[in-house]
Parts: sequence; structure tokens; C-alpha cells
Amino acid sequence: MTAAAAGPRIRLLICEDSDDDALLIVTHLRRGGLEVDYERAESAEQVADALRRRTPDLVISDYHMPGFGAEHALELLRDSGYDLPFILVSGRIGEEHAVTLMRSGAHDFVLKDRMARLVPVIRRELRQAQNRRDHRALEQQMRQAERLDSLGRLAGGIAHDFNNLLAVILGHTDLALADLPPDDPHRPGLTVIRELTVRGADLTRHLLVFSRQETLHPETLDANEIIAATERLLRGAIGEDIELTGRLTPDLWPVRIDRSELERLLLNLVANSRRAMPRGGRLSIETANVPGDRPMVRICVADNGTGMSEEVRSHVFEPFFTTDTAAGTGLGLATAYGVVKAAGGEITIVSPPGGGTTVRIDLPAHRGPSAGDVETRRAPDRGEGQRLLIVEDDDAVRDLVGLMLRRGGYQTVSAPTPAEALDLVRYVEEPIDALVTDMVMPGMTGIELARAVREHDRTLPVLLMSGYTAGTLPDAAALPEGMELIRKPFTTEALLHAVASVLNPAPRG
Repeated sequence: MTAAAAGPRIRLLICEDSDDDALLIVTHLRRGGLEVDYERAESAEQVADALRRRTPDLVISDYHMPGFGAEHALELLRDSGYDLPFILVSGRIGEEHAVTLMRSGAHDFVLKDRMARLVPVIRRELRQAQNRRDHRALEQQMRQAERLDSLGRLAGGIAHDFNNLLAVILGHTDLALADLPPDDPHRPGLTVIRELTVRGADLTRHLLVFSRQETLHPETLDANEIIAATERLLRGAIGEDIELTGRLTPDLWPVRIDRSELERLLLNLVANSRRAMPRGGRLSIETANVPGDRPMVRICVADNGTGMSEEVRSHVFEPFFTTDTAAGTGLGLATAYGVVKAAGGEITIVSPPGGGTTVRIDLPAHRGPSAGDVETRRAPDRGEGQRLLIVEDDDAVRDLVGLMLRRGGYQTVSAPTPAEALDLVRYVEEPIDALVTDMVMPGMTGIELARAVREHDRTLPVLLMSGYTAGTLPDAAALPEGMELIRKPFTTEALLHAVASVLNPAPRG
């Protein structure tokens, strides 16, 4: 806390057995332009109690009091764990004792007959204390960011392996359902398996959302659907002591925004509300259409928690600003601000202290046609005997993809490694009509394999399969021409359509 003539009030703990001397110190500080509240303590018990009840900004101590002294007061401050300026103000101290105290942790000493030094000393020490706090907060944020980065990489690896498992389950379930007649008694059980597999894939995608491995991919969305789809995860995040209600306007206008970013934004806001209601409370999510010259879609997340002070509210959108360094990096609302602004919207916060918090997000209504409404030349979803090279290091996934494609009218040849795939391309005379390859494999990525294969056939169509990202490459680069990406797990229909799309691409532009 930096002191200034018109700055915030300073909380003092004065260790002094004389009430008159304590008042003299306070009067001198106020005349020097400092706004001061103070508490006087004259025993070890009173000092310990004062430190427990309310953390001061600064401790001023006399050197010697009956049964108690500055050395003991400094020891109590050290034991409390607070990094607070400790200033000795005394009329009876020799230089040797003062130096000893300074070596023990006191920040400065002022003689009572030279009180003109006190105000500058306090200003300096408060400023330096704030600098130390800022430095520690930055170090904590950097450590937290490093932990999150490590967790993100771990989450990405887990999601990749888990998506391979889900891909096999979903694929074989789809194939089995396609073979069963409508009245087969096994169909209901297989349908449940399929639904749970899709739900597992959705949870895995949320894992990627948390780890920030889903790259920006704006699309036309119904915000009501996103909120409803995310509700199960939201309920799990807030706990049973929070009452969650949703008031979603029917026929909500569509918006254009990255799906993962909108989901992450909602999760961040709900997590903030959860922390503002440590003893439980009410949380609501509402949507509405806002007509006007610029039609908007409004999303409001409101809680009845502790609210914010004006000081906190003025900084909440700043990167690394947080009131709880143990709970996060302070990037949640800053990221939300960036996402909303990138979508052409506005985000505002109404939060009187003790009156709860309402976060209002206004996103431009997207009146243009969605991707599903645009007339495009749809490629046939069955093959005509084209020969496809499948490259996948997971045996079960490789076998499944081959089975799906052969049932869809294609011929297939498979390779478990990029090296073996390159040998097939180089030395087998039968032509390859398209490459279907996993994105992440030992020794070579799918992109690197595709580029190597295209040295032999520049126009070879390529379909990349990935358990990490959807719609773009992991580094957010654009897909090269003639390549598409499908995210695991996928259905037989989705795979056949993706292969048909690379074999028979729609005109660009």
C-alpha cells in the first residue's frame, strides 16, 4: 500500500506503554499528510492478539516498556509470517542496540527528538513493502502459470490417449448399430453405450478447454445450447451448496464466437462466483435478445456473494490481477475480456460490496447464414473403390478406421508408422488416392508425413486425425490446401464425409 497525502488510510500497530506518546506519534503523522488509524499495544499478549485480529500496514515500537521490549515485538511480527515494516521510535536507545535490531529485521529507527524523519521513513517503507508484495505476487503467478502449462501438456497427452479409446468404442458401436435391425433387443444397450461415449468425448474436450489446447475457431452458435450443454459441468464445479438457475430466452439470436472460448468464459465466471460464496448462495445464468441499431445477445451471470469494492472492480480485467493468488493466475477475467472484445462484444460488471456480482456480456447477433445453411456442393459419402493409405500407431484405432472405410466403399492399406507408410508410397506400384493419418505419432507428425508423401504426389489429398484439436493445426496455422482435420472420436458417417470432402473438395472462395 503506497501512502500519499490523499491516499488510503494506513493501519498502524503502535507498541507503546504511554498513550500520550502513541497519540503524539499519530498526531505527527497526520500533520505530515498521512491518513492513519491505529491500535496501541503494550504487552506481548496484546501485540499477538492485534496481529491475529487485523493485519496492520506497519508496526511502530518503543524500545523498552515494562516487561516487554522491541526485540520481543519484532520476534512476534516475524512469527506471524507478515512482511510488514517495523520501525523503532524511541528516545532512549543507543546506536549499538539500534543496529542490533536492524540486523534482526527492523527496517529503521527514529529518535523521538528527531521526529521530522518519521513521515519520510514511513512513506519509503510502505512503498518498499508494496514492491516486495508485488514481486512475490508476480513470482506466484509465474509459478502458477508454469504449473498450468505443465498440467496442460499432461492433459493434452491424456486426452489424446483417451480419445483413441473412445474412438474405438464409438466406432465399433456405430458399426454394430448399423448391422442391427430396429427391433433387435441389443440395440437399446448399444445406444446407451454410444451416448455415454459421446458424453465422455465431450468431457475430454472440456479437458482440452481447460488446458487451452483448443485453438480459436469462430462459428455461428446458439448460446442457449452452449449453456445447456455446459450445465452439467457447471453444476459439478460449484457444489451442492450453490443453487444454480437458468433463465434462457427462447428463440435466442445466434452469435459468432469460438465455442471453446465461450465455454471457458462461462466456467471462469462460475468459478469466480463460487469463490465469492464460500458459505453457499444463489447463482443464475440468463440470456436475452437486445434489439437496437446493433442487435445484441446478452448473457448475464449473477450471484449473491460478497461483491467487489470499487478498487477491485476497476482492476478486474487487468492481466494477472487477482484477489486470491491461491485460486488462480488472475487471467480469467482478462481472458474473458479479450474473447468478448475479439467477438465484437462488451463485458461489464455490476458489483456493490456485499451486494453480489452480475457480469453482463453483450455479443453481436449474427444474422448471416450459419455454416449449415450455406449451399455447398456436398461430396458423396460412399467411396467408389479408391485406395486409401491409413497411418496410425494405435493398432485398435488403425483397424477400426480401416473397417469403417472398407464398409464405406474404399480399399485400404495400413501402416503403423510413418516410415513404413513412406516405404509403401515409394516402393509399391499401386497408386494411393488419399492419405488418412494420425496427427501425433512417434518420430514424425502427420503434417510432416503428409509433406514427405507429397514430394511424390504433390496433389495427394490428406485427412489428418487428431485427439488434440479441432479445425486447425496445434500451432493455429492454417491447414494446407488439400488437407482436412477430423477430431477423435468420430462416427463412421463423419469419417466417410471427411474422406469424401478431401477427395472431392468444394470450390474455394
